[in-house]
Amino acid sequence: MFFIVNPSSANGRTLKAWKSVLLPMLENVDFDSSFTEKRNHATEIAAEKINGGENLIVAVGGDGTFNEVLNGFFNNGRIINDQCVLGLISSGTGSDTIRTMGHSADLKSQMKIILEGTTKKTDVGRAAFVDFEGKRTTRFFLNVADAGLGGDVVDRVNRTTKILGGKFSFLLGSVKGVLHHEPVRTTIIFDDDEASKFECPLNLIAAGNGRYFGGGMMICPNAVNDDGLFDVVSICGAGRLRLLTRMNMIYRGEHLEMKEVTEHPRCRKLKIMSEKPVFLDLDGEQVGTTDMELEILPGILQVKTVSQQSAQNQQS
Repeated sequence: MFFIVNPSSANGRTLKAWKSVLLPMLENVDFDSSFTEKRNHATEIAAEKINGGENLIVAVGGDGTFNEVLNGFFNNGRIINDQCVLGLISSGTGSDTIRTMGHSADLKSQMKIILEGTTKKTDVGRAAFVDFEGKRTTRFFLNVADAGLGGDVVDRVNRTTKILGGKFSFLLGSVKGVLHHEPVRTTIIFDDDEASKFECPLNLIAAGNGRYFGGGMMICPNAVNDDGLFDVVSICGAGRLRLLTRMNMIYRGEHLEMKEVTEHPRCRKLKIMSEKPVFLDLDGEQVGTTDMELEILPGILQVKTVSQQSAQNQQS
């Protein structure tokens, strides 16, 4: 197995956790590892190792690190080796990906999943969008893609030290984002069906393969990551005061009751076109702007997860 470690994740706490908690658990294990040194370095390392025959790549860091490693599994839009397994050890700010998977936040428990867990096939999202150089590009995501207010929040959070931890960093970023937010007229089309066209003054739209984003906000509470479909939730026409006073509802997944919120029919494809560009966020990383197209790739990736017996023990 090969570990890709982001030492800068969580303000350097990941490096400390790697040395003090995770490495001792690998004392009698045949493994290798590498530290990331720059943005998208994890993608380069993952691609190199998968092409070299590694069959288990473990990402150690936050949701952004997971996303970079995930993109190393693909080349020219195709998965390099569908037998290679992705492992996740979350020590970052948001930890939203492992929430959906039902993994504990405890590092030792996560390492036990890598060493003793089973594998399952999961869906992956593919996004086509405009990057910050104005070029049309494609990127894959494991958890949630969102556009609008969420992308603005991610931009603000990623430009801070995140010293307050995941939930408070995203909460503070959310408040700042709302205070500067203006809805943008947006058109959404589902599964290439013009009859499905949905238009609104958009605050936020999220396409969930997973349920959580923003450090624990349950934006897509009914999402399942192996059903071959996106869960899509939009917030449209909500004023700043309304967004601020109802923010806690998203953490509990109760925002679907709001009149400004629509839980759309599940879909395999999604087009989002806005009057002016709005930020796009994939797995907690701001990568570009709209217009964008999303597509689900059913069961294309194998991931390490808790064994059925372990899951039963946790429930009991």
